[in-house]
Amino acid sequence: MAKMIEGLNIPRVEVDPVTLQVLGGSFKMIAQEMGMVLYRMSYSSIIRESEDIGAGIVDINGRQLCESESTPMHVGSIGGNVKGILTRWKLEDIHEGDIFIHNHPYYGTSHSPDLHICLPIFYKGQLISFSCVQAHLLDNGSHTPGMDVFARDIYAETRIYYALKIYEEGKRNDQLWRMILDNVRTPSMNENDLKAMIASARHGIKRFTELLDKYGIETVFSAIEDWMDYSERMLRNAIAKVPDGTYYAEGYLDNDGINLDKMLKVCTTTTIKGDTVTIDLTGSADEVYTAFNASFEGTTMTSISYIMHALFLDDDIYHQYIPQNDGMRRPVTVIAPKGCIFNPNFPRASFSRFNQANLLADCVMRSLADVMPDRVSAGTSAHIHFVSYNGFNKDKGEYWVYLEVDEGSYGGRCGKDAIDSCDALVANTRNVPIEEIEWHYPLRVERYELNPELVAPGKWRGGLGIIRETRFLQEGTVTCEGDRHIEAPKGLFGGADGHSASLTKNPGSADAVSLQAKLSDEEFGVNDVLQIRTPCGGGYGNPFERDPELVLGDVLDDFTTIEDAKKSYGVVIDPASMTVDAAATEALRASK
Repeated sequence: MAKMIEGLNIPRVEVDPVTLQVLGGSFKMIAQEMGMVLYRMSYSSIIRESEDIGAGIVDINGRQLCESESTPMHVGSIGGNVKGILTRWKLEDIHEGDIFIHNHPYYGTSHSPDLHICLPIFYKGQLISFSCVQAHLLDNGSHTPGMDVFARDIYAETRIYYALKIYEEGKRNDQLWRMILDNVRTPSMNENDLKAMIASARHGIKRFTELLDKYGIETVFSAIEDWMDYSERMLRNAIAKVPDGTYYAEGYLDNDGINLDKMLKVCTTTTIKGDTVTIDLTGSADEVYTAFNASFEGTTMTSISYIMHALFLDDDIYHQYIPQNDGMRRPVTVIAPKGCIFNPNFPRASFSRFNQANLLADCVMRSLADVMPDRVSAGTSAHIHFVSYNGFNKDKGEYWVYLEVDEGSYGGRCGKDAIDSCDALVANTRNVPIEEIEWHYPLRVERYELNPELVAPGKWRGGLGIIRETRFLQEGTVTCEGDRHIEAPKGLFGGADGHSASLTKNPGSADAVSLQAKLSDEEFGVNDVLQIRTPCGGGYGNPFERDPELVLGDVLDDFTTIEDAKKSYGVVIDPASMTVDAAATEALRASK
């Protein structure tokens, strides 16, 4: 008897290898094209330039079939959002022409400013799947413009849309649209971004139904099942190569933003058993009474799914397409005690959840360092300084809001120096060009360069974060979701620790003020400057084993000094000729 495709009442058929590869590439490109439509049509820089979005196709069981290569936190939570929508709607009550808006963090969403747009896909009158797009919108009615660090529950952090139909059978719900746009500070931007998201999801429907017309529903959905089985099989095979055992790593977040003297512990116990892996977060900090919690399905699970793919199935190792789909979740078990920071109780707020997700991924990676030394990096920046610059535009009668994701760096890796000035791990957003900022906002970026702190020494050096200084040309405020001002990224195998981050108001002036990582509506006057320094990653391996010519290169690049080259690396450089003194270097290293 033929095996049936779950939920569709159609038989699963055998798909030949060539057709399977063609359809696999098609699934990938559908999601990529959906993302491109959104980038090109959106108005806000957080979508158009930073690409803080996700797109893909999800089946009627909430299983993710394909995803765009954009922010992992978005694409990884698409299926969870559909599952959340299906807690409120039965499949028989979903009709062609319906469009859902959803952002409930306890029903799949990573955090509430990430609005999810979901369009059902019907084929020959049958509901077969969903075309989904989500993106971070500029403002969603939080206490402070753009974001809210100090909300005590989800009702305070934004407006919550729990599986609402903004279109029903093709007819727009005008009153709901008015309610949505009347309760935000940036209605014109939000409206156009929402329209772009709908256009993107409609493009996904078009491309997916073209595949169904060409290959038939049985072949397409059988190929989907094959690809999910393939991703599961590849992950299991990779896990099985790692020695069985239990491995541990921990780290600390600065605080919850209010209790400044109480650091928040992140504990990761990783157990490999055969072809399965269990991540146990027992021992991590309890939930907090600010927005500094991480939703379980949308954030915690998504972060772990990402780091599993990065550690075990990296494209640089396999040189072949291994899709990130629902099959990747099957070999992985996550334990997060209810009431901890990674599995908070309703209705705790979770707006500011990204630093937890990044440090979680960093700890999981470091826990496996001894058994996967060639796959891990030393401590990454594991942070996100997500900043809202804002003020009121009197001419337009609404706020201007600019959301900025300030990148950090990776740690050194086996055989390679770290990557400088990039989003690490789960973040993966792009920076906004300075020209874009100064064209659209009353801001001037006066400094943007690699963090001049000394690089973390190692056989393979740590990465450099950035330093950025932005001047206000009119009065406004800053809200920031930041961390890693206290604990620096960890070095590995003898490499040095990296450097932590900082925020400073009016640096170098008589009234300079050191700011906390988490700010809410900090007032900035005309000509006030915000300086951001992001973390530098840790070093990998004994610095005295670093190639002296690489150390010389670091000196010439101003990543370190002649004095530090001698102290940290045992490399003697002639200041006159700026060359390595090989004999003196050999003698110095031998004496240590």
